[in-house]
Amino acid sequence: MRIDVDYITQIITEVANEEIMPRFQKLERGDIMEKSPGDLVTTADIAAETKLIDRLSAYLPNSLVVGEEGVAKDERALAALDSDYPVWIIDPIDGTRNFANGESIFGCMVALAKRGELIASWIHDPARARTAVAEKGAGAELDGQKLHVQDITSIEEMTVTLGNRHRDFIEKRRDDDLGPIPNLAPRYGSVAHDYMSLAAGEFHCAQYRRLNPWDHAPGVLLHREAGGYDQMIASQAPYTPIVYEEDCLLLTPNADVWEEARQFLNPGSDSYHV
Repeated sequence: MRIDVDYITQIITEVANEEIMPRFQKLERGDIMEKSPGDLVTTADIAAETKLIDRLSAYLPNSLVVGEEGVAKDERALAALDSDYPVWIIDPIDGTRNFANGESIFGCMVALAKRGELIASWIHDPARARTAVAEKGAGAELDGQKLHVQDITSIEEMTVTLGNRHRDFIEKRRDDDLGPIPNLAPRYGSVAHDYMSLAAGEFHCAQYRRLNPWDHAPGVLLHREAGGYDQMIASQAPYTPIVYEEDCLLLTPNADVWEEARQFLNPGSDSYHV
């Protein structure tokens, strides 16, 4: 399947300019809602996803869509991931809470998959007008510049990004006789920015347990095509764009250091849940 990657980048950029940025720091109280307690959605999320669906579906007839806001309304939309048709996986605004608070750390994420295989992905940073793009077998780029993970060979060389509770768990081990502790990086509140930093080598390792496909499918392909390595902790299999109920995703710069990172971050367990 041939995809005009640049044209899709143009679609995503135009939708962000039309539906997201005009609302940035201008949301009224009625523009911010809760899908569930603590899970925000804004009028910008809804408008951007609607327009992305229209334009991406028109570009690739017979393709299906799994969008975050569509699934929030009807979880049966997730069944498209198991179909034989190409599937667009869309997160119109990753980091909605940041966006709603007027903070610029958010992104628009899109991936294209078929039969569980990631074909291409885009992470657009509207506030900085930049886009990271990956295509299977063709590498990863940020605005035309190649992205490469750093060649890290041991856990003590790593900067690791973790959720707050897992980060606290690791920090409490500093007083134990466990050898070197990796550097710990804060989370951005937007996995779109996490993945761009991972692919650029700005930090080196990440673990996630909340694995909605729209949050991770675009970034995993970006990381892979930048030379990175990913595997699920419990199943010991590469990530695929499905809904995981009982597993964690661990990303490292290479396969050699993955097991060392798994043992350090998840002592005595094949799947760390907090």
